[in-house]
Amino acid sequence: MYIAICDDESYFRRVLQEQLTTYFNEYGFDFIIHEYKDGIDLLSSKLTFDLIFMDFQMKVKNGIDTVSVLRKRNDNTKVVFVSSYKDVVFESMKVQTFRFLVKPLDKEKLYEALNSVIRENQKTAQLVVKDEANEKNVTIPESDIIYAQADNIYTTVVTHKDYFKYPHNITDLENKLVGGFFFRTNRSYLVNFNYIANYNNKEIMLTNGHKAVISKLKFKEFKSAYLTHLKRRSMGG
Repeated sequence: MYIAICDDESYFRRVLQEQLTTYFNEYGFDFIIHEYKDGIDLLSSKLTFDLIFMDFQMKVKNGIDTVSVLRKRNDNTKVVFVSSYKDVVFESMKVQTFRFLVKPLDKEKLYEALNSVIRENQKTAQLVVKDEANEKNVTIPESDIIYAQADNIYTTVVTHKDYFKYPHNITDLENKLVGGFFFRTNRSYLVNFNYIANYNNKEIMLTNGHKAVISKLKFKEFKSAYLTHLKRRSMGG
């Protein structure tokens, strides 16, 4: 996930970056954070972000004006406004604010916002695959994928409804998925944590009745990642 912190207080940027780093490391998500000291600094960047923490009041180009410009570039960017003034919350809604947080940031409210961002991203993430039976390309939600299995230079993608072909190898698919709930159990299998029925140190039983092999070298990492996923899900993430 690509994240921007736009705030003219260097102390706040540092503290927020530490909080975000703790959250994403705790729940096992990949992330990159960029800092910007004001709206002009952010707008001069050519990067596209999944999430932006935006200060409402800044000396150079305030948050509302900055987000108004960003909305013309990318409507999908989620913006969390942060301010010491509660009464500006309604003003922030003019630019499709995802959340409004009051400084100093409350950990529970920050984590709730982050959990919600992750949930929304998981719902909207899509993958283009081939429906071979009907000889056409289709788009499926990542969340529908139970598991994927390597098939030479291609990959078979399995959902509850059907089998699809992904036109590249399983490593390419693994890198393409953004939901954060998939695990590569060995060279041939990529499983969705949300469809695991049970497991042992040799195989994973999935909710559709299929099984995925897990290598001995991956088992410890798998258990840790799966338990982290269950913990995150119990907290609403």
